[in-house]
Amino acid sequence: MLLNNSLSETVVQNPREGYPSISVTELLSEVRLDASKGNELLASNIEAAMDTVNNQLIGKHYLVAPLTVDQTRFYKRAVCNEAAAVIAEDNKDFDTSSTGQIRGENGLDKVTSLRRNVNYAIADLTNRKRNRVRLL
Repeated sequence: MLLNNSLSETVVQNPREGYPSISVTELLSEVRLDASKGNELLASNIEAAMDTVNNQLIGKHYLVAPLTVDQTRFYKRAVCNEAAAVIAEDNKDFDTSSTGQIRGENGLDKVTSLRRNVNYAIADLTNRKRNRVRLL
């Protein structure tokens, strides 16, 4: 795919009834991602992220469709950050420096931050407290 090639409006349908669908352009507007990944890869990562977030919510009977406006916003935030975390994990073994050094630890920090945002969004979505534990 060409770097300057524009992406089409690909909408990924949510497999869970009553939950919002998310488009590739919504993903790109929510999190910082490289659009050169292409529609297919971004759409498949959105679908994988939906499955992950939906599985986390299945055991919690807090959400009944249709979702409120705030719940929809938190859900989309969780899915977009999870999709970005999956992409960042896939890319952390690539060369990210101009001198040819592999800096995987930089990618790991980004993945951790994105996953923390996912957990925060799910906590907001389910009206639970945000818990953060730091190991010493």
